[in-house]
Amino acid sequence: MRSKTFGILIALVGVLLLLRELGYPVAAQVASWEFLLIVAGILIIVYSFSKPKNPHLMIWGGIMTGLGIHAWGINRVEGWPTHWSLVPAIIGASFLIFGGLVRKNQRQGTVGAILLLLGVFAWPGVSEIPGLGQAAVFLNTYWPGLLIILGLVMAFRR
Repeated sequence: MRSKTFGILIALVGVLLLLRELGYPVAAQVASWEFLLIVAGILIIVYSFSKPKNPHLMIWGGIMTGLGIHAWGINRVEGWPTHWSLVPAIIGASFLIFGGLVRKNQRQGTVGAILLLLGVFAWPGVSEIPGLGQAAVFLNTYWPGLLIILGLVMAFRR
């Protein structure tokens, strides 16, 4: 069954690449590396739901999908935010959604929430929101220390 599914996927990728070479505009959009990263992430998420032995793959699939959407947005959408803080926010969202909410793992959910908040508060636009300006400035200044504490807690907590 695995080889049949893998063979079909390879054939579909070949069809997309052939259509791109023949000049079909839709195929050029679909066969971009960003779109393929999104599809690969979604396939990993679907695979991890079907295989209970590999539930940690959900997080990796979420990260791949999120980074693919972000890269697609940067290259295709005018005004898409490009600040570095979106990367830890994407990773944190994946940990929070797939680790904390889907798998009910409190530790992964906590890590996800912290990374998501660090990413959100490091984004420059947050300081313009009334009431969050002071917290954003504080977290933007001391986020490396918070990241060190998070890493130490993850490393030494049982």
